[in-house]
Amino acid sequence: MEYITQAALDLLVENRLNDSKEFYDAHKPQFEELVREPVFRMIEEVVPVLQKVDPEIPVAPKRQISRIRRDTRFTNDKSLYRASVWCFMGRPKRDFPGYPAFFFEFRPEYAWWGCGTYFADPAFTASYQKMILDRDPLFMKAKESFEKQKRFELEAGGAFKRTKFPNEPEDIRAWLDRKSVYVAHTESDVTKAFGEGLIPTLKRDFPKLFDYYRFLTAAYDRRETPETIRPWSPHRTDEW
Repeated sequence: MEYITQAALDLLVENRLNDSKEFYDAHKPQFEELVREPVFRMIEEVVPVLQKVDPEIPVAPKRQISRIRRDTRFTNDKSLYRASVWCFMGRPKRDFPGYPAFFFEFRPEYAWWGCGTYFADPAFTASYQKMILDRDPLFMKAKESFEKQKRFELEAGGAFKRTKFPNEPEDIRAWLDRKSVYVAHTESDVTKAFGEGLIPTLKRDFPKLFDYYRFLTAAYDRRETPETIRPWSPHRTDEW
């Protein structure tokens, strides 16, 4: 059985440093063996656990893994390749753009995994905040479950510096003042993502977020102006 290893990370870093199509093409078989196949296997084993909270999450590794080549059209950084790999395990982006998903990523500096939405547009944010302000039962259940566990955190980097809800209690403001809507567990030691222990870890960790996922998906479904979600991009994640 194949697992993510230090060799996979070394190959990604070397490819990023060379930053040439020639190097990538020459090492493509190694990328398949060391990177894609282990991540595919991880997705195939973990998604059935996620289907317990949402049966519409497919097992579709080729569509759920990130591209290794960067899209440089809209950025000043013109480097061709990245040294990280991530996957989003959620409903198909074409039919559910911006829908909450579970994610996993490993890179030279750290590995992390969690749950959230990659694009909290104004319609989603308004729905999300309304559920919190109304103390909707789905939010209260998500908050209760989240506070009982010690594995995941509301990412500090995703919060506004100044609150827009000064009259709310501090524990509620922590949820309201979000510019990025996700929670994550971060391992500063990336080797924690290597070997046979990763898949059982994800299978134990992700169910801790099922109530949070239910809350986010309800916020998505209750948007008053869902057309404001940006359309699905044709730049699919499986183009290596």
